[in-house]
Amino acid sequence: MDIMNQIRETLNRNSNISDPVKDNLLDLITIFHQTFPNVELANLNKRLENLVIESGSKYVYKEVSNYNPTSNILTLNMSELEKNHDLKHVLMYQLLNIITAKDNYVGFDKDHKLIALNIGYTEILTNNLVGNDSDIEYHSDEVIATNLIANMIGNDVLFKAYFTNDFNLINNVLENAGL
Repeated sequence: MDIMNQIRETLNRNSNISDPVKDNLLDLITIFHQTFPNVELANLNKRLENLVIESGSKYVYKEVSNYNPTSNILTLNMSELEKNHDLKHVLMYQLLNIITAKDNYVGFDKDHKLIALNIGYTEILTNNLVGNDSDIEYHSDEVIATNLIANMIGNDVLFKAYFTNDFNLINNVLENAGL
């Protein structure tokens, strides 16, 4: 069975997520898989088994959304979402976090020293996959910094490091370049 059928079945078994949200997630996963067919989705499939999506308090979560890889909970701040945020953009951003989740971190941010770079790269990928239909600019400072670093070390390095959770790859390339 191919990975997309496995993901569809996994989503259907998850009673924590409503059917309309499952459909939206599957649409976004399809976009991702069509764009990046060589990225492994087994981790995503495993995390979808018990993913919980909950509404968070505007007093606890200032951001529009948050994914906790340790608890596998995606929290959406509904009062922030109502402020003209693009839900498709927000969900794709968090879907990328779920795809790259490992232990207690996402992407290449294992030691939390590359958090801005990780946020910027996630934002760049999100914009490339689904764009942004809102008036709100997401993580613009991080995107600018990430673009500068990608120009120095290569987008292929960031891509590989991000989807293999290999933060050392970035450090090694930067050190070898004398940066």
